[in-house]
Amino acid sequence: MIPAFELSKWYADCATEQGGAVIVYRAELRWRGPVIHYASLLESHDGLPARSRFSLRKRPAPAVRDGRIEWKSPAWSAEACWREPGPGIREVLFDSEAGSVEWDCLAPRAAAEVRIGAEPPYRGWGYVERLRMTLPPWRLPIRELRWGRFVNSTDALVWIDWRGPYNRQVVYYNGSPAAAGAIGDREIALQNGEAVLTLDKGTVLRDGALGSTALSVFPNARRLFPASILGVRERKWLSRAVLRRPGREDSFGMAIHEVVEWP
Repeated sequence: MIPAFELSKWYADCATEQGGAVIVYRAELRWRGPVIHYASLLESHDGLPARSRFSLRKRPAPAVRDGRIEWKSPAWSAEACWREPGPGIREVLFDSEAGSVEWDCLAPRAAAEVRIGAEPPYRGWGYVERLRMTLPPWRLPIRELRWGRFVNSTDALVWIDWRGPYNRQVVYYNGSPAAAGAIGDREIALQNGEAVLTLDKGTVLRDGALGSTALSVFPNARRLFPASILGVRERKWLSRAVLRRPGREDSFGMAIHEVVEWP
C-alpha cells in the first residue's frame, strides 16, 4: 500500500581539519500531487558565513557502490565521494498506525572528498544518512530535537535526542549502541563516564525558522506546509570537538550538530 505521505531525505557531509564544511541535502516528497524534489548544497570555509544554494529540480541521489558512496550534480559542477564507510546503522525511530520514521546511517564515518567547480576540494571526514518518513513531521509528537555527529580517523559518535510527548535517544559510539547520560549543545556525556564529547559551537552554519531558510526556496511554501513547520527553528553548528575517555589520549575532530525547536 502506497502511503499518503512519504518523505525520503539524504544528508551527506564533509568537514575538514582546517574548519571548513560542506553539506549535501537531497529529498523527494510524495504528498498531495506530483513528486516534489528538493536539493541543497551548503558550504562554509575560512570563517566566512555559510552560503547555500537550492534547487527544486530533480537531482541525482547518492549512489552506493563498490564500498563507497558517490554523488554528482552536473548543474552545480559538484561531485563527492565517501570511501570505506564501514558497517551502517539502521533503526526505526518512531512507529505508529499513522506512519513511521526510519533512519539509515550508511556511513557513520568515511574519508570524504567534495569538489565544487574549480575551487579547492574539501577533504576530511564525513557522514552520510538517509531518512524515510511516512508520518508528516508536523505530526511527530516531539517539541525539540538534537542531532549531531563527531568523526575523525579513529572515532565516530552520532546522537539523536527527541524530547516532548515522545522521548527517544539513540547514540552510537564507534558502531555500537551506547547510552547517554546527557545530551546538550556543548557536551555529550555517555553513561558511566565512558566518554565526554565537548563542542565549541565555533561556526554557525544555519540559524532561523525553516520558512526563511531551508524552505524559503518554495514559492508557495505557506500554502504547501503548515505554519507549525514553517515556524520551526533550526540552529546548526560546525564545532571543533574533543572526545575524552578515562585512561586514553584525547581524540580531536570536527562535529556538525543541531538543535531543532517546534513553535
